[in-house]
Amino acid sequence: MMLNLEFKYPLFLLLLVPWAAVIFYYYKRSVRGEMPFAVSSRESTGVRKSFRTVTYPWLWTFRALSILLLVIAMAGPGRGVTYTSIKTRGIDIMVALDLSGSMKNEDFKPDNRLAVAKKVLRGFIERRQGDRIGLVIFARNAYFQCPLTIEHDILNEIVDDLDFRSVSDDGTAIGDALALAASRMTGSSAASRIVLLITDGMNNSGEVDPETAAKACAAAGIKVYTVGIGSDTKEIRTLFGTRTVPSDFDGTVLEKVAQITGGKYYRATSSGLFWQNISDIDSLEKSDATVNTYYEFESRAGLPLATGVFLFLLEILLRSAVYRKLP
Repeated sequence: MMLNLEFKYPLFLLLLVPWAAVIFYYYKRSVRGEMPFAVSSRESTGVRKSFRTVTYPWLWTFRALSILLLVIAMAGPGRGVTYTSIKTRGIDIMVALDLSGSMKNEDFKPDNRLAVAKKVLRGFIERRQGDRIGLVIFARNAYFQCPLTIEHDILNEIVDDLDFRSVSDDGTAIGDALALAASRMTGSSAASRIVLLITDGMNNSGEVDPETAAKACAAAGIKVYTVGIGSDTKEIRTLFGTRTVPSDFDGTVLEKVAQITGGKYYRATSSGLFWQNISDIDSLEKSDATVNTYYEFESRAGLPLATGVFLFLLEILLRSAVYRKLP
């Protein structure tokens, strides 16, 4: 909602140009003592100056102010109020983020995989203004971290606090993570429901295998977008130094999970490609929003109109009763 002071008929304000010119003229005349007004009867009879004789030359200011206020009233001052109403059919999104030990791999130098995943995930959350987003993390076991919420600031704080101490045992339970994420959306009435799965490994833990979990998601109308993060190799430390070995990664399973649910599989071997993948998911899953704008105008012309009339009548009263002139 936006508040602003405006005029309904602003062209009337152009009358202030000749008004200002006349005011300037009379002001100059009053300073020089050449006002073309009749003097009071007390001054003409030689009586010494009084409050009335001193103030009489400035009586015209009442009329000037009354004209000013009447012009403002004609311009229709008021308060314009614009209301914006947004009706959205948001999407429910559960993020399943891998926190297994292999996410420590620094193939996205200078950051490790988890640091890059958190950074990209925060950007994704910020772009989904009308959607509810929740969070599941997993390693050997899956853990529920945040329910579906529109309070994205709170969710980002939870993401910021994630580290490898957030899970107890190492491993990769992809199927359990999918099952847990899907279970948190069973009562959702959103137009669309998706699971965003981010992992760098193959399923080697848990009670539910990924394909079974994917079929359950598909039956519930939930699409799964899978992102395989990291290069095809990883570095390990040994007694003889650091060695490069193949990553424990199973892109075939991730691709099949996405295919079963009607989602899409992505491979992110660099931070730039990771962000590109997330942006692609963001463009594929859009919320439907209808924006309606309402405008109301609340007039404030009554006060300047009443004040202007009052000053005009006051001037007439003062001229006839207080500042009387000789006949």
